[in-house]
Amino acid sequence: MAQDEVLWNLDLIELLKKEFPNFGIFKGRILKDICLQKNKNDKFELQLGFADQDIVIYNKSEIMNIEDLHGINSINIHNMDKNNKKDLIVPSIIIELKYDGVNTHGIVTYSNIASEIKSIFPKCKYNFALRYNSGTSENKLLRNGKNFDNILYFEDDGAYGKKYKPGDFKINLKNSKEINAKYNLLLDFIKLTMGADKNHFLK
Repeated sequence: MAQDEVLWNLDLIELLKKEFPNFGIFKGRILKDICLQKNKNDKFELQLGFADQDIVIYNKSEIMNIEDLHGINSINIHNMDKNNKKDLIVPSIIIELKYDGVNTHGIVTYSNIASEIKSIFPKCKYNFALRYNSGTSENKLLRNGKNFDNILYFEDDGAYGKKYKPGDFKINLKNSKEINAKYNLLLDFIKLTMGADKNHFLK
């Protein structure tokens, strides 16, 4: 991940945590796939694979304790967060970030990841957000990103050498009505999704 994207990711998480202090918000690994496969001893085992996600938003009460699974020989858990091997987060919203444009292969790859995650967590909303949209057509995004619940780009141009410094997005929100309006749409979406039990939508 390019450094500009890393810094934007950190800033966006900080802003969202201030907006939604009661939700869990972090960058980290989420259960992505479950499959049955033989291990090196030629025995079948259930394999759970985790993948990094840029922004994960979840209800702090929606965590599954899987401590007991680690001791079962027929279950192999791959790439889980080494600092917390007992809690499986049930994501409500995932936001994949791109600082600049994205090619067709990238869109297809993340759309497939969205599909895999949503097959395990059917209520999870998977969003794709670009800071700058560097020449990627709406047609390309829509055709190849069918598994995204939302696609958002904050500015319809390319970064073209615009280096990101910590705090830049907060300044952008103050100085641009367009960026501020799009950010508020994202906040509204999060509020609606995280309050699903109160708005009568099942998903």
